[in-house]
Amino acid sequence: MTRVTPSLHNSFIMPNEHQLKRWFPRRKVNLPCTLISQDRQVRAKTVDVSYAGLGVMLSEAVDVNAEAKVQIPEGIWLRVRPVYLKQDRENGERYRVGCKIEHIERGEQQWMNLCYVPRW
Repeated sequence: MTRVTPSLHNSFIMPNEHQLKRWFPRRKVNLPCTLISQDRQVRAKTVDVSYAGLGVMLSEAVDVNAEAKVQIPEGIWLRVRPVYLKQDRENGERYRVGCKIEHIERGEQQWMNLCYVPRW
């Protein structure tokens, strides 16, 4: 019986989505930020970031059906679409909001640098 081994090229050159679980891995980043939703400004902290989205921790719930902006002090302004709101299990007074990046309004290079995750 002949045993076929996967080639090194396939397993080391380009990871597939299943190996990484997502095309843009999350990077844990804890920075202060401001979430602006409708006429409200809420102080927040980033939890994780990726090229496609970010998670932020808030002290109060926000409407996840409205477009919002996230401003990070490094000069990064993001237009985002909140996709989920979860109450924090450890501290029931805080809320985690997952956001999809719709547009980088300012600080595109800073955002790319912040999101960079070495794959190897």
